[in-house]
Amino acid sequence: MRNLYGLMALIMGWGGMYGITHEQGAIGLLLMAAMGISIYKGQLPQSVVRKLDVSQLAAAQADTVLADWEKAREDYNRVEDARTKIRDSQLSRQLGLMQQEAARLLNYVEKHPERIAAAGRFIHYYQDRAASLCEQYRELEETKLETEQVQQVKARLKETLVSFDEAYNAEFTKIINSQLLDMDAELTVMQQSLEAEGISNGSKETVNVELNANSEPVSTGIGRKKRPRSGALTKVGGQEIAVGREKITTPDNVRNSVLLQKMIMSGLAITLGSFGAHKFFQGKTKWGIAYVVFFWTLIPALVSVVEGIRYLFMPVDDFYEQYYR
Repeated sequence: MRNLYGLMALIMGWGGMYGITHEQGAIGLLLMAAMGISIYKGQLPQSVVRKLDVSQLAAAQADTVLADWEKAREDYNRVEDARTKIRDSQLSRQLGLMQQEAARLLNYVEKHPERIAAAGRFIHYYQDRAASLCEQYRELEETKLETEQVQQVKARLKETLVSFDEAYNAEFTKIINSQLLDMDAELTVMQQSLEAEGISNGSKETVNVELNANSEPVSTGIGRKKRPRSGALTKVGGQEIAVGREKITTPDNVRNSVLLQKMIMSGLAITLGSFGAHKFFQGKTKWGIAYVVFFWTLIPALVSVVEGIRYLFMPVDDFYEQYYR
């Protein structure tokens, strides 16, 4: 919906500018007002309806699964809300990587609701704690206190949060391993049935698959191999040193939406940037008002054109990380 409102704002803005410059002032002003309403609606938080298919589950199990699913989504949104407000850029970036890990896990269990029970520790412990810690860190930042005790608590919160993506990955691995065990058992039974019928798979050797909750991630294309935490802090000689910087990538399921939003923001900035249209669309109301107040100086027009060109040629992954909402 946000992209739809943005597209409507762009079209109405163009129409309004055309009307004003072609002696159709009343119509032009009406279209500009409609553009403002579209931008306002577009920058509001958008609710996403995602229904979990629990038709294959028993009624009692389905109720539990739906409750866990709603909690998982709520905590994910709590982390995301806090992440966008945290001023510590390094921590915010690390939380972005953690959210990618959470999104992969949640997308997986959304497709396999019967696996949500196996994700109980992730839902009720890790993600719940991550949301609380993020909110506490944000609250400490808002106090603007720089006492030694506040600094120590913030450092401990940060140190804990930067390790959560590995905890998420470990939980995802356990869930995948559980499915692989079921698949292996099913394949074993099937193979035995085929052999009982005198049907051979052409292989003289069988491969034994041994999996447990503590095994290393299996190359399934769903999980990922263990890696040094990006943005993790290591103390060396009393100094904190950030290790590794992994690039945040755009999830495939929102890539088209990101591309569309990138084009819309570019169009708003280049053609209507003098009035801060792109800033209002981003939800940066104060910046938008500043553009409107100083539009007569032509400085906002020049700046917004540069910003629009930057949005247009910015790599999709960078735009997703910095601007996509």
